[in-house]
Amino acid sequence: MPTASDPAPKPERKPRRKPWAPRWLVVTHRYLGVAIGLLMLLWFASGIVMLFVRWPEVTDAERAAGLHPIPWERCCDLSSFGPDQVLPDGVVEAVAGRPVLRAGGETYDLERGGVLAPLTEAEAMQVAGEHAGRTPVAARLIERDQWTTTGYFNKRRPFWRVEVGDPAHTVVHVSARTGQVAQITTRADRVLAWLGPIPHWLYPDILRHNTKLWTQVVIWTSVAGLFLTVTGIYLGVIAWRPWRDRRLSPFKGLMMWHHLTGLAAGLLTLTWTLSGLFSMQPWGLLESPADPAAEHYAMSHATAGELSAALATLKAEGLEARQVRLVPFEGRLTLVADGRRLGGPLAQSDLRRAAAALGPVASQGLMQTEDAYWYGHHETVALPVWRVLRTDGTRFYLDPGTGELLGSADATAQGFRWWHLGLHRLDVIPGFDRGAGWATAMTVLLAFTGASVAIGVWLGWRRIRADVTRLGSLRPRPRARA
Repeated sequence: MPTASDPAPKPERKPRRKPWAPRWLVVTHRYLGVAIGLLMLLWFASGIVMLFVRWPEVTDAERAAGLHPIPWERCCDLSSFGPDQVLPDGVVEAVAGRPVLRAGGETYDLERGGVLAPLTEAEAMQVAGEHAGRTPVAARLIERDQWTTTGYFNKRRPFWRVEVGDPAHTVVHVSARTGQVAQITTRADRVLAWLGPIPHWLYPDILRHNTKLWTQVVIWTSVAGLFLTVTGIYLGVIAWRPWRDRRLSPFKGLMMWHHLTGLAAGLLTLTWTLSGLFSMQPWGLLESPADPAAEHYAMSHATAGELSAALATLKAEGLEARQVRLVPFEGRLTLVADGRRLGGPLAQSDLRRAAAALGPVASQGLMQTEDAYWYGHHETVALPVWRVLRTDGTRFYLDPGTGELLGSADATAQGFRWWHLGLHRLDVIPGFDRGAGWATAMTVLLAFTGASVAIGVWLGWRRIRADVTRLGSLRPRPRARA
């Protein structure tokens, strides 16, 4: 039994708590979190804008609607081709009052023969004015700009950049090489694109025109975002303590909010960064190989002589049409004028017979509504379509009136639909995959996730400043002179 003279017992020391995470992981997450976190914050903010704003582009239907009727009286010189030369699919339309044939990646002048000469400024302004329905005010020749930066436009360069002079400040890009209207933007389109698609896709022309560099930047920033997200989830889970005491988090203040909101938003962040990476199909992932059966189905065996005879018939009839497309069906030449198949639409028996060229068929039939792989979201899709399901699971979608192959989805493309589009858009619930309700839910989720990232960026930046200040105070001071 202790006496008064005995020394007081020392209080028992609590066992030292082991570090809850490797120091290097915490520091890496902190420093990477500022740089990549800012980029992710930009992705989330621009993602909200992209729920309502699309990249400006001219669809084939819009381009065709802006054409003037084909001037048959100036048609049709096909001396560029031998009479037995096989022609791929193509289109006949008017450029600045002259008929042209677009086939095999080239544009041919059907009035003078030969390849179409580069458009003059006056011709480009005529094309732009016909499309816009106004008299243009200015034009200048450019090789590229922000609105024609992608590789999609490479075969059409250079462009005449034509200012229409309307209240919307519309600019029409006309290909000097092909005479096509390649791009149309208004001032509103250009402003909104800088708030949505350009930052979201890292699309500034200074980066995007170098496709290889842009691809690597997007892939590796996505990988860095994945690393940041996974490490954040790991650090958050091992620090979470719902069963150890009454506190959910060992932190206080903003750090507690970052911890708990990061756990709540971590899965969403992981979903969006992973699906963003898959959008680039890195290292060949989710990239569909060529389908020989589909290529054979769309192959034409029509000759220039056959086309010449067919166009001569249309000229004699005085067909009123803006555009006549050469559409192969079972290898034969068929013509589609402004969406209408000349000679009448196909019968279902014709479609069933032609579908055999796509391979062993499990089922086929007319589809009146969308399915999981032929569907609209921001855009619309043609309906009805003739759907062909091959025995290997590949789906083909044909225009029931013309037999054209509109799209296909093999196993890889179906995987891309879920791993990229499904995860990125969260459009996997039928009936809640678009529209105001979906957009509202996505806005809330993106804002919540962005707020969590913003807290982390601020905390990381504040800690980095403190680290830099501490390092500065440790630098040896110069000795004072005697």
